[in-house]
Amino acid sequence: MTSTNLDRVLSASETAKIFYGSLPDYVRGAILKNSDKITDEEALHRFADSIMHEFT
Repeated sequence: MTSTNLDRVLSASETAKIFYGSLPDYVRGAILKNSDKITDEEALHRFADSIMHEFT
């Protein structure tokens, strides 16, 4: 299995891993579908925020 950008971000940062684990399932699912776009922890936060705002 090839490693995605998301895998690398989560492997490199404990805070990113904790943040990702705290997200609702629907947000994690959307992030997984776009995992190559998550190039750093800041991108992870931005993407999660944008997904959550779509559903509020």
